[in-house]
Amino acid sequence: MKIAFLHSIYKPYARGGAEVVAQNIVEGLKKRGEDVFVISLGRQNKIEEIDGVKVYRLKSFNLFNFLDINRQPVWLRLPWHLIDMFNFIQTKKIKNILLEEKPDLVFMQGLKGLSYWLPRTLKKMKIKHLYRVFDMQLIHPTGLLFDNENRFTAALARVYKMFCRWLFDSPELVVFPSHYVKSVYESNNFFKKSRKEVWPNPVVFSQSFTAGDRSKQSPDTFNILFLGQVEEYKGIFKLIEAIGGLEGDWALNVVGDGQALPEAKNRALECHKIKFWGRLSQVELEENIWPITDLLVNPSQVPETFGLVVAEANAHCVPTLVAGRGALPELVQEGETGWVEVNGNWRGKIKWCLDNRSALSVMRQSCLRQAQKYDLENYLNKLLEFGKMGE
Repeated sequence: MKIAFLHSIYKPYARGGAEVVAQNIVEGLKKRGEDVFVISLGRQNKIEEIDGVKVYRLKSFNLFNFLDINRQPVWLRLPWHLIDMFNFIQTKKIKNILLEEKPDLVFMQGLKGLSYWLPRTLKKMKIKHLYRVFDMQLIHPTGLLFDNENRFTAALARVYKMFCRWLFDSPELVVFPSHYVKSVYESNNFFKKSRKEVWPNPVVFSQSFTAGDRSKQSPDTFNILFLGQVEEYKGIFKLIEAIGGLEGDWALNVVGDGQALPEAKNRALECHKIKFWGRLSQVELEENIWPITDLLVNPSQVPETFGLVVAEANAHCVPTLVAGRGALPELVQEGETGWVEVNGNWRGKIKWCLDNRSALSVMRQSCLRQAQKYDLENYLNKLLEFGKMGE
């Protein structure tokens, strides 16, 4: 089967979990012998090969490249989003690629910078396609939902949502990473005529882990992990504040980068037990981080749409402590694979884990069993089954 995979960001560019999932799916399809190619953004228009996969790079036809959006002021992002929704130039480029490649199936994920006009175009072209929702990108231009927003930005978000609802209409199949995300889109009247299914984000099991297959470099130190974008809304400041001055032999490893990284380092100056690693590759995580980690903490201050790091922690036999917002509670079996903190008492729960390490050791096998539901092969089977329907 020939499959076109459309996502705004593809390696070597990366931002968060969506890019990891995109890479896992593409490489998984390639490994299974499927003819897959990628259409993504780049600094210039070109065709390249990455790990045996053809990648079409498209330079943004807009005020700036989507790859740089986090460095742009808010006032400039507003017209950028308007152009992006009706970017007929980018749509034509992609349409020409699809006409040349003639794929059997088009898998669309994040379309920022590639044009939101594509779903309607594919429907007219009568190409079998599905759309994978991975965040709130069609409801709010930031991809996030905020508790408090001023009237002006809230009004703009409502107009934006109205256009997105019309532009994306009803693809044949829409895939959601969690029941939480599915319920939010349904409550906002998206994809009324689409077949809608929940497929948890897939995880690659790069090693055969067992509950006892963990070689801790510092067996006496209780290692806590924060993995992801270092941003205030991800809860990094809350975590540093909660853990500061905590007694005992522990260490907090912060892996990732983001705009809040300098401030996070500044707030952690007085605590020598906090180490900032920056962004690490999957290989570096496997070698240096996962083998020593006792507990993953995800203190997100906004509703998460999935929580890939939680699934990855499960796959490495690591219990998790997560915020009780969005989809995160769906990923945790309370007391068996981790805990959901609904009151923001991060310090109290972390101290309990520090004092009850034996309880966490018992949970590791349960974490590994939980991870099986995120197996990449199951995800690919569903995808290919959909692609073959109607043949």
